[in-house]
Amino acid sequence: MHTMMALFDSEIRDEMFLLMELAKIKNYTHFVGLHGSSDHGKKEGSVAWPGTNEIFLLILSDIQLVEFKEVVQSYKANRKQSPGLLIFSWPLAEFM
Repeated sequence: MHTMMALFDSEIRDEMFLLMELAKIKNYTHFVGLHGSSDHGKKEGSVAWPGTNEIFLLILSDIQLVEFKEVVQSYKANRKQSPGLLIFSWPLAEFM
């Protein structure tokens, strides 16, 4: 099992739901309205710093992890401009 965190621009929310559907991922936790700063600028949901970020937190099997990575790589490769999307994963061990 793996934990995967997808951090993305709120503008691509619908595309992210589609990517999860293509990878047959039904279980997720969704965090919305997140503020932050990176080399690409700030997102504070304000006039001065428009936009927000979102996160999907996913618990995936080894197979789902591979399938989702392939779907996301294909999505990113077929876009003219790189979307604001970062994917992180780490092994998961159940505590209880």
